[in-house]
Amino acid sequence: MNPFEITIVPGVLEQMVDKYINKLFESMLDGRTWSLDQFRKECCGGKSKEWVNLYILSEFAEEIDYHLPDGWLIPSQGRGSQNIIFAGKACKWMEKNRNRIDWQAKMPK
Repeated sequence: MNPFEITIVPGVLEQMVDKYINKLFESMLDGRTWSLDQFRKECCGGKSKEWVNLYILSEFAEEIDYHLPDGWLIPSQGRGSQNIIFAGKACKWMEKNRNRIDWQAKMPK
C-alpha cells in the first residue's frame, strides 16, 4: 500500500501537458526556416503556392515582414530567389490569425 495520495485537480494536468508540448514544439521549430512549399504543406492545408501567395503572403505582407518583431517572411527578390519563412514565428502567427484568412477563397480567373 502506498502511503502517498496524489490528487489531481481537473484541468490542471491537461494545462501542464499542453504547456510542455507547446514549449517542446516551439523549440523544435526555433531557428528553422521553410520554403513556401514546406509552409503551405505544414500551415496551409496544402493550398497551392499561388493561393498562399495571394491570400496570405500578399494579404498580410505588412504584418509578416521579417523586419517586424513578430515577422516571419523574407520575401523572394524575384526570379531565381525564394521566400524564406521562419517556421516558429510563422506557426504562431498562423494559429493566432487563422480566422482572418479566407480559407474558402477561390483563385481569380
